[in-house]
Amino acid sequence: MLTDTTASPRSEAKTEFRAGIMACLPTIPGYWSIGFAAGAIGTLAGFTTFQTALLATLLYAGSAQFLFYSLWAAGAETLSVVLSVLLVNLRYLLMSSAMSVYFREQSTVQKIISGLLLTDETFGVAVQHGSPQSKVSFAWMFGLNVAAWLNWIIACVIGAGLASALPQALMEGLSFSLVSMFIGLVLMLWFASRRKLLESFSIAAAVIITLLMSGHADTSVIVIVAASVAATLATLGLRYFFNKERKHGA
Repeated sequence: MLTDTTASPRSEAKTEFRAGIMACLPTIPGYWSIGFAAGAIGTLAGFTTFQTALLATLLYAGSAQFLFYSLWAAGAETLSVVLSVLLVNLRYLLMSSAMSVYFREQSTVQKIISGLLLTDETFGVAVQHGSPQSKVSFAWMFGLNVAAWLNWIIACVIGAGLASALPQALMEGLSFSLVSMFIGLVLMLWFASRRKLLESFSIAAAVIITLLMSGHADTSVIVIVAASVAATLATLGLRYFFNKERKHGA
């Protein structure tokens, strides 16, 4: 009696995909809370709901989106905005390299797709899932990433849509909220972080550099330098802690 050998791998991939979606569920409230705020801030910064949705889809990085809105609203030069966003997202190079040990059996295309959709939250979930067997299947990772990605986009669109429905007079009066909400979100993420000392050190470094350079250089240059130093310190610190935890686990 002949058996269908092609059905088993496909069925296993579907099971892994659904398991990845289920693994993402605990992180979805966080995506919604921050994504809603990101969408609202995008509207307050002068972007349409479609533009906010496009940015959430293509950029797909909460901290980078907040930075983008803040710099754009402040009138920063395009090059400064691009470089600042790039520097803030440099940490994903470290995360992707750390995840590579779980993807040795995957194809190059699968590695690229998994890396492009990687976030801080999916990285943490994937590391916990892959550590026992030292590997993560592409289907599971794709389910995890797609669930997070779609929820982030939806949250940003709803936040932008609700904010755009506010009266124009109220929108003008809420211009201060772009900065205040950004500060509030930074504090919220700080309180939820497991690396408060590292993040506090990076923030302090950025503030000190900004104060020292204020009045001596263009604002765009100050933002780039401060963000570069802070991101570099945070990346080096995360690499140190990650290597330390891996050695301890081994």
